[in-house]
Formats: sequence, structure tokens, C-alpha cells
Amino acid sequence: MNIDQIHITNPLPEDIDIICGIAVAAWEGIHEGYRKYMQNDDLYSRISGNWKGNKSESIRGKAEKEPENVLIAKDFNGQIFGFATFSINKENGIGEIGNNAVLPEFQGMGIGKLLYKNILDVFRQKKLLYAVVSTGYEDEGHASARAAYEKAGFKKMKTSITYSLKL
Repeated sequence: MNIDQIHITNPLPEDIDIICGIAVAAWEGIHEGYRKYMQNDDLYSRISGNWKGNKSESIRGKAEKEPENVLIAKDFNGQIFGFATFSINKENGIGEIGNNAVLPEFQGMGIGKLLYKNILDVFRQKKLLYAVVSTGYEDEGHASARAAYEKAGFKKMKTSITYSLKL
């Protein structure tokens, strides 16, 4: 795969199942990392039990209701390599990158960067003042996402941690 053969476009209805599958494939490692980090399989299953269905439905809902706020990276043969969702809040001048993923075997090849560049171009065209994106803080599963956002020019703004207590 050559990055020059990739173009960015909005999804068609027939692309939605594919991008949902990409999300599930990309989030497998993240969820394995969550499970390990929590060191509590019972708590993990209660919090994340149907994560695959929930993640797919979130992306499906966005792609069906707001396809203009979803970009996909595909080659000229129609193979989809990744996607990104985003939202725009004109009132506060902020654009937010949401769910985004690249097929694991194609990560690190510049596809995510190309998606972010196109989204940032949309934000600039809309005269937004800031772009934000959120990801996991300490867990190993989000390390590649943190690196990708930093490569795209994002700066860490705040951190968060969630605690649990067995009752």
C-alpha cells in the first residue's frame, strides 16, 4: 500500500459495516490493555462487556446520521484502510476528533495523519479556533493513539484517572 494511492472521502452506506469492523479490530488491543491494567476481570466485564457492539453502534449512528462528519481513507480500488469521526461546535469555536482508527496492519504508514489533516482542514474552513481529541492516558493500548495525535501537532491538555472500589 502506497499512501499516495489513498484518498479521503465521506462514507457511502455500504462502507459503514467496514468501518465498524475496522474499529473493532483497532480497539481489540486497547480493550486487552484495559483488562490487564484493571487486574480485575469481573470489573472489566461489567464496564466493557459489550464494547464491540457499543463501539460499532456509536460509529454506525454517526455515519448514518451525519456522514458529512465522517471521513474514510480508501484506495482507488475501494479498499478502506481507516476512518475518523468528528464534530463541530460553531458556538465555542471547537472541532473535536472522535472515534478514529486504521486497520492494525496499516498503522504507522501515515493514514491516520492524512485523516487528521483533512479533518483539520475542515475545521479551518469552518473558521473554528481549536481542535481537540481525547484518548486514554496511561494504558499501553492507547500509546499509539497518543503518539499519532502528538505527531499531528496536538498538545496534552489535561489528564484524567478513574478509580474503582469493590463494595
